[in-house]
Amino acid sequence: MSLFELRDVRVVYDGRVVLDLSRLNIEEGEAYSLQGPNGAGKSTLLGILSFLNAPHQGQIRFEGCPVVWKETALRALRRNVGLVEQHPVMFSRSVRDNVGYGLAIRGVDKARRNHLVDEALDLVGLAHLADSYAPRLSGGETQRVAIARSLASRPKVLLLDEPTASVDTQNRVIIEQIVADLRDRGDTTIVLCTHNRSQAAALCPEVIYLEDGRLAARPLRNSYAGQFVEDNGQTWCRIAAGFRVPVPQCGPGRGRVVIEPGAVRLSVASAPGLNRGILTRVRLEGDMVSLSVDLGRPLHAQMALKEFWGAGLEIGALVQADIPAEAVECFSGS
Repeated sequence: MSLFELRDVRVVYDGRVVLDLSRLNIEEGEAYSLQGPNGAGKSTLLGILSFLNAPHQGQIRFEGCPVVWKETALRALRRNVGLVEQHPVMFSRSVRDNVGYGLAIRGVDKARRNHLVDEALDLVGLAHLADSYAPRLSGGETQRVAIARSLASRPKVLLLDEPTASVDTQNRVIIEQIVADLRDRGDTTIVLCTHNRSQAAALCPEVIYLEDGRLAARPLRNSYAGQFVEDNGQTWCRIAAGFRVPVPQCGPGRGRVVIEPGAVRLSVASAPGLNRGILTRVRLEGDMVSLSVDLGRPLHAQMALKEFWGAGLEIGALVQADIPAEAVECFSGS
């Protein structure tokens, strides 16, 4: 189901078009990276998705219903969105009060509020700082409190604007793990705005790439965070249930893998099994075909048009993905 549907959306400032999207769907439960150069329109899009700024023209639907850009209607819609800015501001109160602020102004009773706050602080690993004075936290801790503050209200979509751009390495790794955990749970749609392409590739399988306010195509790339495990003398990266790839050059532990789309081989499968899933996308690109398979995470493949016709593949078919070890690059601890 589409959480957001944008049609013919335009934003113009001082005669300059800063956002021009003919069609953009954001699906429920998916994780997106929002990428593009400075001035591409990323912040403008985040302002629209958070219901803070209306487009100058076009239609936006949320959960299938047209968005009415009137304050009374927008207040209700904003409760579905958590927005974490690059430099969040903490109120001059405790961490607990900061995380529970949104719940308090919505009239959530104290017992329920405390439960949700404790749950959010546990998720970001800061339960031990609940009673600390929030303005005295480090930059990385502040960012994690801001994420907890957004998550405490259990939003349907979490918008993250460069959440690790100004934090130290330790907190960057923690924040990336928080995002990965949320992505894997699948009950919160994520839009991560970042200039860090390797971070985006590891955390968010779907890409929204903007150039000059318009959607632009980017090369397909398979990059996943996963668990490296040993099985019968072979090391594998477990990416999702039923989706794993060989990583003989890496040892056990968490890590990241990159799979070359052109080295993936797809064939029709007769029954479910390891690395088998539904073919969800077929796109002709000159004399090549780009394909996507749902293996619990999207896997992208590319093949010659002649090979595609000979394979008998079609959208909706159950297919086997053969991924040789030489097609996989692994990074331990990433």
